Amino acid sequence: MDSFVLIAEGDPGQAPQGRYEFRIWPRVWPRAARLVQKSWPLAGADRRSDIYLFTPHSPLRLVKLRGGTQLEAKRRGRDLGPLQYWTHHSYPRFPLSHRALRALAQELGTACLPAEAGLSPAHLVAGLGASAPDVLPVTVGKARLRFQKAGSSLEICHVVSAGQSRRTLAVEDPDPDSALRALDGLGIGHLPNLSYGDALWARTIPVSPTSTPSNRTL
Repeated sequence: MDSFVLIAEGDPGQAPQGRYEFRIWPRVWPRAARLVQKSWPLAGADRRSDIYLFTPHSPLRLVKLRGGTQLEAKRRGRDLGPLQYWTHHSYPRFPLSHRALRALAQELGTACLPAEAGLSPAHLVAGLGASAPDVLPVTVGKARLRFQKAGSSLEICHVVSAGQSRRTLAVEDPDPDSALRALDGLGIGHLPNLSYGDALWARTIPVSPTSTPSNRTL
């Protein structure tokens, strides 16, 4: 899971990678969690902390520092039934070029970022308060079990953010038919599909009366 295409400085036309995603945030683990551990082959496990750069646009454009160091972005496309479609790309490593910094500012929905923000992840996060006050960095700790079956990837994840502990289960697949078959087999397709931007942005950023992002209710 979480595979990304590196957009090189010399190849701006390279197409980002897309996949269909379905993520639930159950307060009590559904039967699907037990089914996965019984019938889905375990592909691995990992633990890390990401820094999400949340904005009012996060339900549609989501930016994070993977492991606190690697800058990555996702854009939500056209949904297909219960599935969300996301394209992904990784930025070049720090220090960022002026071109990459302009692209990042666009993703974050801000007019510009100072040149020093591109020096390192620390410079970027430290400078957001003055240059982009609508952007809120939030550290999200993740401990995940990853499973693979018939082309679909699935994760069971324990998430810690803003002092709160949550659980999430997600299916990801570049093939929508395969993803839908996985949802049918697990019996979770009727549940709300909430990305990290949907689920965590609403809990960390004040919502203005005019903000109407979709699928924010948990």
